[in-house]
Amino acid sequence: MIVLAWVMRLIMLFPLLTLIIKATITENKGKFPLPLKIISIQVALALLLQLGLTIFFFSQTNNKFLIHIFIVEEFILDMLFYRELLKKTHAYKDKPVKRNIFLVAIVLFVVFAIVNALFISDITKFPMYLFIVQCIVMIIITIRYDYVRSFQEPIPVSTVEEPIFTLYKGPVFWMNKGKQLYFSSALLICIIYNMLFESGLREMALTTWRIQDIFLIILHTFIGIGFLKYTSNPNKVFDTSGKIRKIDEENIKKRMQQDPKFAKQVREDPYYEQFRKNNPELFT
Repeated sequence: MIVLAWVMRLIMLFPLLTLIIKATITENKGKFPLPLKIISIQVALALLLQLGLTIFFFSQTNNKFLIHIFIVEEFILDMLFYRELLKKTHAYKDKPVKRNIFLVAIVLFVVFAIVNALFISDITKFPMYLFIVQCIVMIIITIRYDYVRSFQEPIPVSTVEEPIFTLYKGPVFWMNKGKQLYFSSALLICIIYNMLFESGLREMALTTWRIQDIFLIILHTFIGIGFLKYTSNPNKVFDTSGKIRKIDEENIKKRMQQDPKFAKQVREDPYYEQFRKNNPELFT
């Protein structure tokens, strides 16, 4: 368990190092998208928190107040992360009302965190209720993101991208899956821990709680892989799916030039704007 705890602490250096490496590559300088910048801040703060927790632990000082602060900070950054991701999807694009739910969630969570610290869980104790709420919300959000990307896009991921592993070349896939695995397992571990603790099996409860370290290692490993997968050069991730789309566009272009009726149908298609941007020479 001691070895596991130290691996969990040190693994946080992995996403930080991969972030630094990717951010300093010439082609990526100044081109990190906002969602990855948010995760970058989260990684840096997580490392600082772990450093603080470790220092307080060895100095035999209560460190639980740091966990209260970190859960709130982590929740806020996660909500901003998914808000930025979903606003670029078809289901949320140009629909700010839908995206406001993330800001509402942040306000409600902060209020609950304050109430929890003052009246429910003492600031010197682990904020179990706050953590459980965070887990539940994050499970919903990560599943929602998967659903939107898989079934509500003009060309659904479930039918086009996943079979040929397009998403494995993108950072968000790994980061989202890491969060999904971590918060799902953490919620289950919380439930089991409370059942064992209330049954008087305290040693077994504490051992069960340490299993969470394994999923923290997975989380930060996945985030690190996500950073490694990022590139600002789209040609480096031009895969089979992209080639198929390029062939389709070439066929559409030829048919538009030969068939006026078909050209009219293309112009009336709801996704015509994207096609027009990709092929401006057809519409001059």
